[in-house]
Amino acid sequence: MNPDTRAPSHWWGEYIIRSRQSLHCHIGPLSLLLHNEREEWQIAYNRSDEGEDENIACEITESDIAPESFANNSRYILHDDSGKLHIKPKLADRPIVSRPWSPFHLTAGQEATLYVSSPLWIEITVGEQQRRLEEIAIHRPSDTWFGPSTREGELCYASRTSCRLRLDELPWRPHRAITPVLIRNRADSLLTLERLSLPVPLLPLFATADGRLWTPRVTLTRDQDGDMADLKIDKGAPTEIEAATLLDTPRKAAGSGTLIRAFNAIFS
Repeated sequence: MNPDTRAPSHWWGEYIIRSRQSLHCHIGPLSLLLHNEREEWQIAYNRSDEGEDENIACEITESDIAPESFANNSRYILHDDSGKLHIKPKLADRPIVSRPWSPFHLTAGQEATLYVSSPLWIEITVGEQQRRLEEIAIHRPSDTWFGPSTREGELCYASRTSCRLRLDELPWRPHRAITPVLIRNRADSLLTLERLSLPVPLLPLFATADGRLWTPRVTLTRDQDGDMADLKIDKGAPTEIEAATLLDTPRKAAGSGTLIRAFNAIFS
């Protein structure tokens, strides 16, 4: 994709960064500098603590900004004069535990679709062979343990989300992915949803022409009392969008008939 013709929301893709040039990216709370210094690539970034800014901009400039002025910086030696640089959005490498702003209750025999957003990482590769240099979280969520005890469960990321029932009520942020989650409560008891664990490492990532990022629909079926649910992941982009481009494949393969701990199981 030619960066000169890329829509402002499409911050991912290929850039040509000539020697002594830099790519400045402001993606939500992340301020990123990617500098080509002849046979050396320099990566530097800061994150804002003032919430998740919805602004976005990427610009190639002649730069004299020192990477050392950023809180995080690194250098990579690479003998490649193509100047090619790719940045790609990726879903998190652990499940995301989303906490709705207010719990809701799903009665026995009912189902509901929630629209859940999750934070993204970016992968940076350079050169003709797209050598991977680094992965950076656009917004680094806090760690949390999801499980009934320290012996049972897994390390996840914690994220606040609106968990909207209507897509048009979900705020669009270009640095987060949207997942439609269908929850089916086939148990005889009420399901009170305070926290939802979304297995994002099992999901591919899609993009629409307007720059929105999506995953397939996830279906969680609760057949018995408790926190467990049968997991089903649709094979393609969700039906809420008309056309989409596959940007990334899942980090991990999902088995058929997967049973996961999906609801409320936070050990403290």
